[in-house]
Amino acid sequence: MTLACRFFALLARAYAVWLGTLRVTILMPDGTAVAPEEFVFGRQLFAICERDLLVLAHMVRHTPFTVLVALGRDGDWATAAGEAIGCTIVRGSSRRGGSEALAKLVKELDATPIPTALVVDGPLGPTGVPKGGALFCGGRTGRPVIPVGAAAKRAIVFGSSWSGIFLPLPFTRAAFVCGEPIVLERPPRHGESAPLLAALGERLALARKSALAAVGRPEAS
Repeated sequence: MTLACRFFALLARAYAVWLGTLRVTILMPDGTAVAPEEFVFGRQLFAICERDLLVLAHMVRHTPFTVLVALGRDGDWATAAGEAIGCTIVRGSSRRGGSEALAKLVKELDATPIPTALVVDGPLGPTGVPKGGALFCGGRTGRPVIPVGAAAKRAIVFGSSWSGIFLPLPFTRAAFVCGEPIVLERPPRHGESAPLLAALGERLALARKSALAAVGRPEAS
């Protein structure tokens, strides 16, 4: 492991302590509120937007996750950080060998009962607009694709990023909203993807709006 990777692993462990100060509520599709430690994790495939990634890392405190991480130097750092907090990492890029990366992820998901989280609007957006990888994986594995939106009452937003990714401040209130799942018996065929992606995008947007409302922030935040 390189010196940079060791640094990011140490940073991830420190950030896990930071995340432990948050006051998090998870809202289910029916509006029921549950504490993270009461949430039943299993073979879910959580579809998330990059902007919510840092705050949603809180979920790793309660269960290990399988995560797809890009290739390259930044991916090496993210891998070191993810493994340091207990994630199983699958490496691959949607821009370079995307089909191969998804095949590797499907193979890993078939072999494990733990949940996975997939950033659906990367690698470069537009923010909140999902690509087809989550639906493909859900159809191949039978895992429900659950759209998730998140918000924190107090946060630092990195405005220079394409996604508007934000860092929750310590001890703030945060909400994670699970939307209605999309369950597929097989991957979408030609002509089926567009309406399913539209539905996923709408549910991600609604989850985001509900999360902002839950922490008392305006929708435009």
